[in-house]
Amino acid sequence: MSFWLFFMSITSIHRKVGSHIRTLREGKSWLQRELAKKAGLPLRTIGRIERGEVDVRLSTIAKIAHSLGVSLKDLVQ
Repeated sequence: MSFWLFFMSITSIHRKVGSHIRTLREGKSWLQRELAKKAGLPLRTIGRIERGEVDVRLSTIAKIAHSLGVSLKDLVQ
């Protein structure tokens, strides 16, 4: 696999997970600010994650999953 194909697939994963986080957050009628506070993360970080702009640590995704009341598995599927 070429570097660009690998990069594109990773970027797609980030966007997919970010979009899923946004959908779950909006399903609770929370603003990004509320999720950030519950997860103990900076507001800007939540926005960047939802847009798929960052490579997120598993521990950060676990905090978000816990805050949303879902399993880590549910969040990344």
